[in-house]
Amino acid sequence: MMTNEDDKTMVQGGAEAQSPDAGEGKKGSSKKLILFGGIGAGVIALGIVLALFVIGPMMSDSSGEDGEQIEQSDSDKKPAQHAKPKKKKKSRGEHGEATIYSIKDIVINPAGTGGSRFLSVSISFELDSPEMAAEFEGRDPVIRDALITILSSKTVAQLTDTKQKEITRYQIKKRVSRLMETEEVAGVYYTDFVLQ
Repeated sequence: MMTNEDDKTMVQGGAEAQSPDAGEGKKGSSKKLILFGGIGAGVIALGIVLALFVIGPMMSDSSGEDGEQIEQSDSDKKPAQHAKPKKKKKSRGEHGEATIYSIKDIVINPAGTGGSRFLSVSISFELDSPEMAAEFEGRDPVIRDALITILSSKTVAQLTDTKQKEITRYQIKKRVSRLMETEEVAGVYYTDFVLQ
């Protein structure tokens, strides 16, 4: 038979036998904690890298990408070896004011309308110097022809879509800059835009 002392010894022996296992359980759980903490930190770091290098550029100004595609698909682009040198960009006037040159009342039929719809538009160019405005005035028919060609190639859907209007603005700026052999076109503005 067992006495109370034997019971105490067994209980103490059982507790002593479990205490080394309990220490290993704590070590195992701390290893798991470190492992999961490392995985979590890795996932966070991966998320930051994706945000900076993948998602960030996608969310930034997309007109730049569209502009590059437009420039490459422009059919009348001259080869690089035959391109004329562009005039240097001049500084703005004495007071830093830009000169505005406007071409008014261009009327075109949008593509695909069969003449049943029309667009009446006026476009202004922000130029860096009054001298460039004088050159624009001298070549008004050439610039007007480029505007008519670009705008009449657009469908009604393209002319009414905000993003497509920005793409068209970019096309106009590139084409006119190339025609005038200058980089002084600071901006292109729709000053009148009526589509019926």
